[in-house]
Amino acid sequence: MPLFDFACAACGKVSEILVRDSSEKPVCPSCGSDRLERELPAFRAQTKGEAAHVHSGSCGCGKPRGGCGA
Repeated sequence: MPLFDFACAACGKVSEILVRDSSEKPVCPSCGSDRLERELPAFRAQTKGEAAHVHSGSCGCGKPRGGCGA
C-alpha cells in the first residue's frame, strides 16, 4: 500500500496519506476536503537547471517550495 504526499487546495497543508486502492479518493486529515493534489516524489529525475521541488500551491509562481511564502 503506497504512501503519497498530497497538498490540500483548501487549507494548504501537505500530508502523507496511505492510498489503499487507486479508486479511493483521499481526504485532507486537517480539514476533510477532497481537493487534494498529489505532490511529485522527491526521488524523481531532474532535468538540467530544474529545481528539486516546484511549488505546487495555488499561486502558480513556479518558485521552489517556500520560495514565495505561499
